[in-house]
Amino acid sequence: MLALGALLLLPVALVAAAAEGIAKVSDWVADRRNERAAGEERELDRKATELRATIFSLAEQLNADGLEARKALIRESYLASGQVPPKE
Repeated sequence: MLALGALLLLPVALVAAAAEGIAKVSDWVADRRNERAAGEERELDRKATELRATIFSLAEQLNADGLEARKALIRESYLASGQVPPKE
């Protein structure tokens, strides 16, 4: 009778072991997905920082170019009018 009871419990034990294995695989897949997403977010943050630095650098260059253009325009204006610009 004891052997029959053990045989009846065998499928239950197998199902429990399979469920535990499936849960471990499922957890592993979820961890891999989270690691990949975190890596992608780090890469996006790095790119955003790089782009921000590029934007500020370009803005600084444009500002300098604009200043030089304004100076040249003022200089040409004085030359065209025949006036002497005031000393700075």
